[in-house]
Amino acid sequence: MRVVRIFTFMKRLIVSAVEPYSVGDECASVTLCSEQAEIVAFSHQCDLKIGEKIENRLSILDGEVRSAYLSDWSDEAKKALSVHKLERIDHYAYRGTGQVINEPEGLVEVLGFIIDFGSVPCDGAVEFEIDRFDI
Repeated sequence: MRVVRIFTFMKRLIVSAVEPYSVGDECASVTLCSEQAEIVAFSHQCDLKIGEKIENRLSILDGEVRSAYLSDWSDEAKKALSVHKLERIDHYAYRGTGQVINEPEGLVEVLGFIIDFGSVPCDGAVEFEIDRFDI
């Protein structure tokens, strides 16, 4: 029997910056903060304000997710490859390593952010690359 971990205590994210594409534009770059990191996400029909708290479940435009290691690797290697990280590689694009928290729903947690991939190929630590976070 597979046990699914569901995190009902997911902390909300705080909006720390909102930068519309142009004056009056409905699209904006929004900086979001968890307790451990910050990201820049895309928002369409943005009406967010600095200091506002939003749900901690980010969708993505496009991304790739894969296991961080193979099952027959040593525990030492698995531990080293399971360290959470998040690196910005373009304005909206990120890569990193996180933990699957709900495999059936495709949810991955990294540095306080919950990312909805829709599906993930495994349980445990995963590496990922994302073209854009969406709010």
